[in-house]
Order: sequence, then C-alpha cells, then structure tokens
Amino acid sequence: MSIAICSGFPERIILVLFSLYLGGCATYSIQATSMRDNLLTGRTDLARQTAEEKDQDQDDVLACLNKGMLRRMTDDYVSSNQILEIAKQRMESLYGVSISDAAASVTINDSVRDYKGDRYEQILLHAYMAMNYLQLGELDSARVEILQADVKMMEWGEQPDEDPFVRYFAGMIYEALGEDDQALVSYRKARDVYIATRNEQLLAVPVMLKKDLLRLLATQGLWDEYRKLKSEFGLTNFKPTKVSDDFGELIVILNNGLAPIREESSIMTFSPEVQSNVRIAFPVYKYESTPVNKARLKISEKLFDLETVENIDRLARQALDEDMPLVMTRAITRAVVKYQSQKSAQEQHALAGFLLTVTNLATERADTRSWTTLPQEIQITRVVLPVGQQDVSIEIVNAAGRVIDSIDTSVNILPRQHSFLTRHWIAPVPVKTYISNSK
Repeated sequence: MSIAICSGFPERIILVLFSLYLGGCATYSIQATSMRDNLLTGRTDLARQTAEEKDQDQDDVLACLNKGMLRRMTDDYVSSNQILEIAKQRMESLYGVSISDAAASVTINDSVRDYKGDRYEQILLHAYMAMNYLQLGELDSARVEILQADVKMMEWGEQPDEDPFVRYFAGMIYEALGEDDQALVSYRKARDVYIATRNEQLLAVPVMLKKDLLRLLATQGLWDEYRKLKSEFGLTNFKPTKVSDDFGELIVILNNGLAPIREESSIMTFSPEVQSNVRIAFPVYKYESTPVNKARLKISEKLFDLETVENIDRLARQALDEDMPLVMTRAITRAVVKYQSQKSAQEQHALAGFLLTVTNLATERADTRSWTTLPQEIQITRVVLPVGQQDVSIEIVNAAGRVIDSIDTSVNILPRQHSFLTRHWIAPVPVKTYISNSK
C-alpha cells in the first residue's frame, strides 16, 4: 500500500488509515462464531436469522452459500436454491483472477479478494442444489445440476479433483430417472475416484456402492465384470434382487456435523529483501477433527446403519494444504511491500510512519473464509421398503451406543421408484420452532 505523505499529513489520511485499521481487525472465523454457536446448540432457526439479517450483500458468494445451506436446513428448499443459484453465477463470473483483486491481496490482505470457493465447494454447491430439487420432487432439475458438476470436473481434468460422492450421487439420480446405463457409468467412475483419493479422504469404496455396482451389472447382464468385481469386493454372498411392484426404495442422505473452521495464525520471519523480520498471517485448522456421532435408520424396529460417503473435513484440510505455498508467498510479498511503505512514510513524517505501521499490522490478517455451514461428513443408506406411507427415524447414537437424538418423519414409497430423504444433524434441537419460510 503506497500512500503519498505531505508535510502537514492531512487529517483525511489519518481517517483512511483508521478505517483500514478497523476493517482489518476481524477475520471471517470471528464473524461467523455466532452463527456456528447457534448451529452447535441446535438452533438452526437462530443461525439462519442471524445470517439473513447480517449478510445483505447478494454479491458475496460466501454469504449466499451459508444462507442457502441454512435455508435448506430449515426445509426452505425453493428459497435455498434461489440464493445458491446467485452464488453459482457469481462463482462463474469470478472464475478468472482479476488484476485488481490480485493487487489488493498483495497490499492489504487475502481476505479482500473476491471469494470464489475451493474446488470441492464449487462441486458440492451443485450437489446441494440437486438435493433441494430432489426434496421438491424435481428429478430433471437435479439431473441438470449433476451434469453441471460433471462438466466442471471434466474441465479440471485431474481425477484427484473429482468428487467420488458426487459421482456416486449422480448414479443414484440417473437410476431414479430410469437411466441405468448412465447410472452404471457413474458408479464405475465413483469406484475409481474413491480408490484414487483414498489417501486424501481416508475413505475406502463404500460397501453400498459396491452392491449398487454389482446390482446394475447383473441387471445389464455384464456377468464377466460382475464376477470379477464380486470377487474383488469380497462379497461372495451377494445376490442381486429385483424390486417388484409391491416395493420401492428409500435413499437417505444425512449431512452429519459441521465442517472445520479456519482460524488465524501468525509468525515473524526474516526477509532477506528488506533485511528485517516481518510479520505474516495465514489460515490454519488449529484443531484436529473429532469423529461424528454414528447414525442409523430405524423403520418398524429394524435398524440400518448409515455409511460415510464423503469426508468434507478432509477435503477442507487438503484444500488448505494445497493452497498454502501460494498463501505464504503472497503473505511474504505483502509483508515486504508494507515494510517498504512504512519505512518510506517514516522518512517523510514520523507520525505518518507510525500510523502506517499500526495500520499495516492491523490489516495483516489471514483469509479464514470457507463454507463453514457444510457438514463434516455425508452419510447414506438405501433400503427397499413396501409401497405406501412409511414412518422412519434417523437415530443419532453416541460413542456409548445411546440414542441422543432422532429425526422423525414419514415418506411415501412408490412402486419401483426411488424416494430421497436428505437431512442435516449437528446437535439436538432444544425447541423445534423455525422461522417461517420465505418462498
């Protein structure tokens, strides 16, 4: 940040510096604390109310992402997709890095850059819009979102940047639409990506996916591949079953827990360029992830365990690890620029140099932004059920095996069709009161 200083050091310069000082004092993680605190105490309604009242900027991608997720948590699927669409369009417009954006990150801090989301966030945006459409019974619209996610992953062209859950989820949607050929392709891709990302996500190929892949191979009569994979998967007792007109299938998708939140850390490091120690700030995940509570589906006293198919906690940490070399490079470059500017100001006017030093210290903040209303994990189960209205409970079980909460609802099972139930669980809800939907 280069500021011209005149001998009188005008008051307006002081005001500019003071405003920058105030603007640099709060990181995103601090600002998001109240929203997350409400979520962690089961008050999704208050978390949404806080976000809706505080973040009015429709061009702010992160505000739109969080509001979109909070709206779907309160079953407002139409309004959720409306604002997630705004976030999606804004992300697309920010796909290239602007010169002014890059310049600001070097002179002030990284948080002044427009937020376009990490790759995993961009892909999951499509997945959550698809989930909203499924809850609204709009299968074709869900398919469009999944196709857009596929185009984006194909553009990146690197398998580790593909999302195995989204590939698996796409197969479920295609299967629900009766497009078994396309579903089989997606299940195969999902299996390959789970294997390719196993070390990063710490997830093996889900057992549910293995069974879905074998079932569709049997349906298509691809017996050579069926026998090969059945042996490879170790599912020697697996037998493909056909659903009759008296049954349909329920697919439960549970968003469990909360994604980790980035916080700020800082160090003093020596810069050979200015021959002095400079302070740099950078984002970190200060706390290790803790296991989420287990979940199971209960129907007519029968229990079905849910299986983890997406580890968003790991995706978030991996994304930061990959970004860190550039983050540190920008931070050091920025520290040098600030040091040189305050030294120049000091030579012209002592007060100017002092205030610019204070301002530079205040504005050297880490960019702690991320989509923090995402879950820690995504879990699923698939159950074949008799046609008709079915009462179901998603039970949350703690480490001692005790049920600490349940999500109770009913679903309508149709002959030979797939019904989707997508829910969120973060903490027990103390009072089940929600703000009214704004559709």
